[in-house]
Amino acid sequence: MPAQNKKTVVIYLYNRLFDPLIQSNFWLYIKDYLVDPTSPVRFHLVTYEDPRFTLTRAEQAQVERWRQQGLEWTQLTWHPGMELRRKLVDLFNGLVAVTRLRAGGCRHMVTLGSVAGTFGYVIARVLGMCLFLYQFEPHSELSRDAGIWSTDSMQFRLSNALERRAAHFARVIASGTRFMRQRLQDEWGVKGKFLQIPTVANDRKFTFDPAIRVAIRAELGLTEQHKVLFYSGKFGGLYYGVETAWLFRWLSDMAPELRMLIVTPHDDEEVHELFDEASVPRNRYFIRHSSYDDIQQYYFAGDIGLVTIPPGPSQFFRSSIKVGEYLCSGMPYINPWGVSEDYLYATEQDVGVVVRDFSKEEVVAAWPAIRRLLEMDQCALRTHCRAVGLDYRGFDTLKPRFTEAIDCLIEG
Repeated sequence: MPAQNKKTVVIYLYNRLFDPLIQSNFWLYIKDYLVDPTSPVRFHLVTYEDPRFTLTRAEQAQVERWRQQGLEWTQLTWHPGMELRRKLVDLFNGLVAVTRLRAGGCRHMVTLGSVAGTFGYVIARVLGMCLFLYQFEPHSELSRDAGIWSTDSMQFRLSNALERRAAHFARVIASGTRFMRQRLQDEWGVKGKFLQIPTVANDRKFTFDPAIRVAIRAELGLTEQHKVLFYSGKFGGLYYGVETAWLFRWLSDMAPELRMLIVTPHDDEEVHELFDEASVPRNRYFIRHSSYDDIQQYYFAGDIGLVTIPPGPSQFFRSSIKVGEYLCSGMPYINPWGVSEDYLYATEQDVGVVVRDFSKEEVVAAWPAIRRLLEMDQCALRTHCRAVGLDYRGFDTLKPRFTEAIDCLIEG
């Protein structure tokens, strides 16, 4: 379609462009649009860049390729911190940037996540734009349940109210679970179009490679007799901290051959402190650090993945990218009860084990089910897990739903 006939859609991200959370998920869809000459839309991207993360030469070259494919980009500066004043500054700067685009004829906006969604709601309402809330989750409730905000705090009350108003205003909403569909349609009476789109995994990147598995396990001094609990992520805050170390301690007490591979942005000593508190010998676990570009190699070395999100009322609405990556890599996973739909898929599709929490009682009770997965024929298990992953979180499965959402946004 000729560029002059395409509708310009504003992509409003309250992230930096090359944040792994963007590139590993949402941006897969955008890249697919950019290479499609028949696409009915072109994109103007608005991001909040962190001055600490300047673009590498490779990233600059990638941006130039995207520009040649029609992408336009407005970069704003992110102001770190949770203070309301800083958020208002970011919101004002976003409003100014999008006002210029609206004056040029842009009428449609896509946001990623609930913080960008509430900002985008304010901007779209003021400027009379149509809004698509992608990956809409209750950020205010997640922060409350994690103890970051209290129910009486200004941050919680304001964010919670804006999330509800954004949902009623949006033309299109995409979220990862049936639980959000029930809330929006049955409880809140939202009239906009809802599409269930779990967080997509880069299934091509996370395709199991046996040669890489052998190499990584050799580097760690592991044989195939060693079973590996794999975790990629953070400790504390929205995730379990020392509880994760205790979970591994109790599992390794029952299975001395079990090891744990951790890929994390935390310093080694931060992780050691947690595992020392649980009296886990340091030769039982491994700590590695990786950019997103290379992280898949460590997945291939694992035998079962771990999700470390504590259960809570708001966690039903989450859609963690890790589960999709675990499954597409051929790994089953351990998942807390009530976190996303992942805990349902674990048992219904026989690709994981569910625990109520990371208490000793729960971990010990779950061990027979975990051991069964570890003792299964690994080739057959990997094939099964990947098939479930592709059906649940694969790009080819979810891209038509995202396309439907964009079509609904720009119609009329």
